[in-house]
Amino acid sequence: MRIVPVLALILAVATARVTKTESPKEVLAQINKDSFGNSVLSVLQLQLATGGPVGEIQILLNNIASQLNGDQKKADKVHESDTVAFEKIIADLEQEIAYHQTQIVALSNLRDSTTEALGEAEAEVRVVTSDIANNEKSFADESATRQSQHDTWVRKDAEHVDQIDAIDEASKIVQHLQAGVAFAQLKSRFEKVQAKLMESKHALFKPLINALTQLASKVDNKSIIKILELLAQIRQQLVASRASLLATEERQAANWEVQSAHLQEEHKRLVERKAFLENSIVQFKVTIQESVEDLEDQTLFLEDAEDSLAIQERWAAEQEAQYEAQTFEREQQLEVVERLQEVLTQKLSAASEFLQIREEVF
Repeated sequence: MRIVPVLALILAVATARVTKTESPKEVLAQINKDSFGNSVLSVLQLQLATGGPVGEIQILLNNIASQLNGDQKKADKVHESDTVAFEKIIADLEQEIAYHQTQIVALSNLRDSTTEALGEAEAEVRVVTSDIANNEKSFADESATRQSQHDTWVRKDAEHVDQIDAIDEASKIVQHLQAGVAFAQLKSRFEKVQAKLMESKHALFKPLINALTQLASKVDNKSIIKILELLAQIRQQLVASRASLLATEERQAANWEVQSAHLQEEHKRLVERKAFLENSIVQFKVTIQESVEDLEDQTLFLEDAEDSLAIQERWAAEQEAQYEAQTFEREQQLEVVERLQEVLTQKLSAASEFLQIREEVF
C-alpha cells in the first residue's frame, strides 16, 4: 500500500522543474500542486503522524531508484543490441547498393559497347553485301569473257582445220595433175577446193587462188611445182597459226582457272563473313535486349535497396530518439528521487519536522 503513493509522488515530482537551491518547503509545495501528489503527501503525513518511520519511505525510494537504474541498463543493452543489428543491416544494404551500382555501370557499358558493335556490324554487312554483288558480277563478266574467248578459239580452230583440209585436198589434186591425170577428171574436186578457199577470204590464200585459176586454164609442170611449194608454205603457216591459237586458248584457260578459283574463294570468304556478321547482329540485339532488361531489374533492385536503407535509417533514428528520450526521462526521475531523498534525509531529520513543514505549507 505504501509503494503506490510513493510512485505517484515520484511522478508528480518528475513533472515539477526543481533546482538544487530550492528549499524543502518549495519542493513539497510543487508536489502538492498535483492532486494525486497532494493525496500522497496527506497519506505520508498521516503515516508519519501515526508513528511511521521515515526510513521505510527511504527504502521504497531506494527500490524505485534501483528499478529505474535496472530499466536503464536493460534499455542500454537493448539499444546496444539494436545498434549492432542496425549496423549489420546498414552494412549489408550498402554492400547490396554498391553491388547494384556496379552492375548498372557494367550493364550500361555492355549495352553501349554492344550497340556500337551492332552499328559497326550492320555497316560492314552492307559493305560485304556490296562486295559479294561485285564479286558475282565480276565472275559473271569474266566467265562470259572466257566463254567468248573459248567460242572464238573453237570457231577459228574449226576454220583452220577446214583450211588445212582444203590445202591438203588441193595438194592431192595438183599432185594428180603432176602425175598426168587429166584436169577434166579432177575438175569437180578442183572447183570445190577453189570455192572453199575463196569462202575463207583469207589474204594468205589470194596468191594460191590466182595460181590455181591459172592452172585450170593451163597445166604445166613449172606451175605445178610452184603451186605445190606455195601449198606447203601455206599449210605450214596454217599449222603454226593453229598451234598459236591453241597455245593462246590454253593460256587463257589456265588464267581463267586461277582467276575463277580466286573469285570463288573470295566469294566464299565474303559469304562466310556475311553469315558471321548476320549471326553477330542477332546476338548483339539479344545482348542489348537482355542488358536493357537486366539494367531495368538492377535499377529496381537498387531503388528497393535504397528505400530499405532509408527506412532502416528512419527506424534507427526513431529508436535512437526514443532511447534518448526515455534515458532523459529516467535521468529526470532519478534526479527527482534523489531530491526527495535529500528532503527526507538531510532536511527532515524527524517526523515532527516534516509535520511542521506540512502545516506551514498547507
